[in-house]
Parts: sequence; structure tokens; C-alpha cells
Amino acid sequence: MQVLDLPERISGPAAWLGPDMAAQPDQWVVDLNAAQIAELLAAARHYLSLGRDIGEITAAEFPLPRFNDHLVRLKQVLLRGCGFEVIRGLPVQEFDQATQAAIFCGIGAHLGVARSQNAAGHILGHVRDIGVDANDPNVRIYQTSERQSFHTDSADVVGLMCLRDAKSGGGSLLVSALSIYNVMRAQRPDLLALLFDPIATDRRGEVPDGMEPFMTIPP
Repeated sequence: MQVLDLPERISGPAAWLGPDMAAQPDQWVVDLNAAQIAELLAAARHYLSLGRDIGEITAAEFPLPRFNDHLVRLKQVLLRGCGFEVIRGLPVQEFDQATQAAIFCGIGAHLGVARSQNAAGHILGHVRDIGVDANDPNVRIYQTSERQSFHTDSADVVGLMCLRDAKSGGGSLLVSALSIYNVMRAQRPDLLALLFDPIATDRRGEVPDGMEPFMTIPP
């Protein structure tokens, strides 16, 4: 791939800069109202009553007659808008773990198809410091208190639910891949093509049968 084949600049709502987004939270922050919370809770209770595994949840089994309209719009935000949204106001402390998981996976089922988090096939993973050493090659960084650098996960959409605020730190940072492209195109065009090349990402000891100890994904 030659730089001459790449556009000078990529524009659009996903090519944002952090300070601009911070100044316009109304574009990406959504506060749930009482009716929406009640609908999510009812859908979770319905699914849990079926006795099915949380990893099998589908949109049809997690009915959201009204909130689904918002999730349809959210799909467009993820595909053609700024690319992210923060949903606030869910009283997770009032729910047991099964209900929390059902709500999280139920919303996800309206947006796409879940992918496993690790070699064991877990649909949900907990970002929590369990006291392990980040230098251990078989430890995932999200199991420690170490800061994670910017990275790309091997999925189209990533979701996080905050169950308990950290005593300190714990903030999530986002960056626009399109803005990275634009800056590199202007400042280091000689490196730009490398953004499109797969790079090896260590599986940290979680290697599925028949797979390499690393996976390759583009930045």
C-alpha cells in the first residue's frame, strides 16, 4: 500500500478530537430515565426466568419495546457517528450479579453477536485487580492495577459496565482511529501504511486449541 493511494484526510463525526468531545457531552452521554430502567430490569428478569445461559441471550429473548428504538439509533452512532456512547443512571448496586450480567448482555444482543473474552469461551470478563503480576506472561493486564495503553480489541464493538468505582484511577480513555490517521498522514506519511498491517498481539497464555500463542489484528 502506497501513501499516494490513501486520502489526504478522513472527515466525518468519527474523526473527533478529545477536547471537542469533552466540551459536548450531550452528543455522547445518555441518562436513563425511570421507565427505561424498569424496562431493562423487566427484560433481565424475563430472560433469567428462562433458565438459559447468559452467553445464549438474544434480542428476541430480551424484549425492549421502547428502549430498542434508542439502541437502533446507537447502532448508527457506532457505525456512522462518533463511534461511542456512555449510558448512565443504571442502579447496578441494587441488582444481583445475574441481573447485572443479563442487562449488559441483553443490551449487547440488540447491537450484535457476542464474542468470547478468553480461551475458555467466557462471554463476560471482569476488569479487576486480583493481585497478580503484570509481568507474568500468562496474566491479562486487566487483572492487575497496571495502566493499559491504547489498544484495539478483536471485535467491532466493545462494551463496559461499571459495577463499582475504583478507589483511585480506573478512568477509561478513548481515541479516534480516524484522527490518528489524519495526524500521521500530515506528520509521518512514511509510516501511515503500517496502520493497516496486522500486528502480533500476545494471547497471554490463553491459547485456543490449534491456534498460535498470538493473534494478528491491525491497529
